[in-house]
Amino acid sequence: MVLHRISTLSLAALLAFVPTLVACGDDVVAGDEVGSTTNASGTDESESDTAVDTTTSTTESDTASFIGTDGPTTDADTTTTGGLGNLGDQCQTEADCAEDLFCNGVPGFGGICSECASDSDCPDGGNCTFTGAWFGCGDGSQGQMCESDASCGDGLYCAEVIDLAGLFNGNFCSECSEDAHCPDGQLCAPVVDFMNLMNIAGQRECIDPGTAPQDSLCDANGSGDEQCEGVCTVATFMGLIEVGICGECESDADCMGNATCTPAELGLGGLSGSVCG
Repeated sequence: MVLHRISTLSLAALLAFVPTLVACGDDVVAGDEVGSTTNASGTDESESDTAVDTTTSTTESDTASFIGTDGPTTDADTTTTGGLGNLGDQCQTEADCAEDLFCNGVPGFGGICSECASDSDCPDGGNCTFTGAWFGCGDGSQGQMCESDASCGDGLYCAEVIDLAGLFNGNFCSECSEDAHCPDGQLCAPVVDFMNLMNIAGQRECIDPGTAPQDSLCDANGSGDEQCEGVCTVATFMGLIEVGICGECESDADCMGNATCTPAELGLGGLSGSVCG
């Protein structure tokens, strides 16, 4: 069974996943659905009458990450759990989860047993959002994940906060999705809150021009320079993901004296805008 496409903004988890994706070469196909899920059990049936203990042990994690930090699980690493996974337990396919639960994650890299895998799994037009431990159906509040305006609360828009190259859906219920939704003179800017290295919450907010601080997200292809206190420059990761980040400079010419401009960076540590130094 194929894992459902993930819909979350878990940037650090993505960054840990992308280098493996690139390194795999022909073994992984990039696109809207990356890779495929293999059988969790690669053990041949034994003709022996000896009983085999199929119980597997689990290791508790200090984070709520839904992607294993050790990379993809191979046939030799795991055995089928028999669908006993409860909410928040790690999984490879929905067969690993209890009945009526979904394995929400990245195909081939694991996920977590959750209440939903997409908005369509939620009743009454609800939205599927990350709760900090698993994916559950939300109420469409501001800052919750979404797939359409219909799944967000009254007066809110399902807006893309960050473009993750089709690997992940970075949409959140927001007070605006474009400048036209803001009071005169204000701009609709992407805002992220780093809760920890594995999880980031986000939304779009109406802000006054020139108020987005250093290291903030900005719309590099839109009104980014107007949003930032400084300038909006692009950081690229592995040639796949480009994001605008507020910084101090675009080139050495923007720096005083003999200082040089260090470009904006996007990495496991988060966002870092350009600086003169």
